[in-house]
Amino acid sequence: MKKAITQLKSLLFLNNLFCLKKQKQYLLLLFLFTNFFASSQIANYISNGSFENLIDCNLPDNIQKVNHWRSVDSINYGNIGIANTCYSNTPYAYFGFQYPRTGGGFAILTGICEPTLCATNNSRGYLRNRLKTTLQAGKVYCVSFYVNISENSSRGIDALGIYFGDNTLDTISYINKPLNYLVPQIQNPTNNIIIDTLLWVQVTGTFVANGNEKHCVIGNFKNDSNVNSSAINHSSAHMSQFTPCMTCSYTNVYIDDVSCIPLDLSAYAAPGPNIWAIPGTTLYLGRQKDVGIDEACKWYKLPNTTSVVANTAGLTLTVAIATETYMVKQDICGIIKYDTVVVYASGTGLNNQEILRNNTNVFPNPASDVLNISFNFNIETEFTRMQILNNLGQLIREEEIIFKDRNTCVNTKELANGIYLLHLKTANGISISKRFVIHH
Repeated sequence: MKKAITQLKSLLFLNNLFCLKKQKQYLLLLFLFTNFFASSQIANYISNGSFENLIDCNLPDNIQKVNHWRSVDSINYGNIGIANTCYSNTPYAYFGFQYPRTGGGFAILTGICEPTLCATNNSRGYLRNRLKTTLQAGKVYCVSFYVNISENSSRGIDALGIYFGDNTLDTISYINKPLNYLVPQIQNPTNNIIIDTLLWVQVTGTFVANGNEKHCVIGNFKNDSNVNSSAINHSSAHMSQFTPCMTCSYTNVYIDDVSCIPLDLSAYAAPGPNIWAIPGTTLYLGRQKDVGIDEACKWYKLPNTTSVVANTAGLTLTVAIATETYMVKQDICGIIKYDTVVVYASGTGLNNQEILRNNTNVFPNPASDVLNISFNFNIETEFTRMQILNNLGQLIREEEIIFKDRNTCVNTKELANGIYLLHLKTANGISISKRFVIHH
């Protein structure tokens, strides 16, 4: 009877262990699915907002080589272009010396070109982007883009904005004249004349969508008489290559890092407050990286809230054996939100000691004068003490150890020939045991 009860307890234990493993596997799959779903949700509605995604690098200056960007009319070209580091023209772009604000590309448009240099119907350039999906009615969006005035421009201007509209934009055929009947939802403030030919200047604001917006257009939507301008002081060392016409009035504008983000977007660290992962493996936290949302997010490893771990929407890390807590701080047009996740060292049915033991190397084995210890991943800083026991389980030596680049060594010259057990311990009680042989 007693033997039968013991066997029954063993079966129940094995069944519970099996269920626990299955439960952990289910939770891991659930985490992966929910993390993919949540992190793939749209943060920035602008497609290819940094002009990085190109069809190819042929035909420099051709906006049609940039995925998701066109002129207002999808067929005609317009007074717009592209500069990219994959071309030989960057940073020596067509109208001046400039590096992209981020990445390798930026767009170019004609902000204004007054008579007699240009005809009225050839005095503008407009960039159009097809959004990732239609904006939601009644929702407030935070919009941002960066501008820089080309070095060959004679004047800086204040009239730069971004308009969001529906498919009727594609019916516009006169693409190079002022589109003053379009009222941009986001407009650089009047008399805030942008003349900087060195630094990128942000234009930003918020607006409420009506639910029909499928495209956005960037450019100067004002008539010449309504544009405020100011002469540019051309002191650049590169100006010998880009001499402006000082008797003319024209402005070429560089555009980079365009974003349109919901103002109520939740900060996102992970699908839930806790994650269990195998030590030494890599783990991705947060959203997919994109223009705008990357700048908005700062990651901290708690309890430190002053040192930024990463300034990006998503963070890749190596899972440690000790529990770690990460916090993301998100700032969308001044609306600050937080999210936190605790990363626990665990696995799908595997215990930590087994994982650690399999990734701990002791060599040579047998050893003589020196025993080397190394790890396959960055956990060495967790282990601060070492013990050596003989084959009878008696403590022979105990001392502090210091690792460098995942490696350390132990002097074994005074150990007699025989079999020994090495114990490595962390401050929170986690230990690794490895057998080794001494043979002088």
